Amino acid sequence: MQIRGSTALITGGGRRVGRSISLALADAGADVVVHYNRSETDALATVKEASSMGVKAGALSADLVDPAQVVRLFDEADSMFGKVTILINNASAFSKLTMAETTPEIWDSYMAVNLRAPFLLAQAMHRSLDGKLPGKVVNLNDWRTARSTRFPYGVSKAALSGLTRSLAIAMAPNVQVNELALGAILPPADHEGAHGEKVSKAAPAGRMGTTGEVSQAILSLIENDFITGETIRVDGGRHIH
Repeated sequence: MQIRGSTALITGGGRRVGRSISLALADAGADVVVHYNRSETDALATVKEASSMGVKAGALSADLVDPAQVVRLFDEADSMFGKVTILINNASAFSKLTMAETTPEIWDSYMAVNLRAPFLLAQAMHRSLDGKLPGKVVNLNDWRTARSTRFPYGVSKAALSGLTRSLAIAMAPNVQVNELALGAILPPADHEGAHGEKVSKAAPAGRMGTTGEVSQAILSLIENDFITGETIRVDGGRHIH
């Protein structure tokens, strides 16, 4: 599958890792649709930079907790520049919550953003492509899902791994579905203190990763038509340490 000339939808594509992915895809020649919820200013800035690379770029807002908005997001992206053939599920609900602090409402919201939204977007993409066009889905996950202080986040991300494998079967053979399990790439938005030094001591790579290294891995998966249902760890070897 060729990236150049494709249309990519990147959820949470205006900030942090999502921004890097959006710009990397634009630089590779894809038209990009940058999704955002509250970060309109960041999304529009990313669109402006992507457009300067000679591709088409646009921004769409949607609250991924609402299934109707998720479906609308895909339908609007699919008609913006041509059929979406690259779907990057990057947006994520992420905060410090223990099991005791997790209410049914919090549970539902994390499952909605981290699990249901990627499913609904992939389902809409499957309907749109109708087995006639090639496509790629890449889900952004975490190298460690069992976390006592990020309980609903971890559970929903563990479920996302199961979804990735099931989608790889359901969307075969024309669409390949994989996930990246990320280590520390950027300090968490809710983190205070010297995060990088702690990470450097924990990972065999001896440092945090970069957004460019995440984007590079995604481009490699998109350009490979034989890898599917796989988890690629981009964690500096943290999972073996």
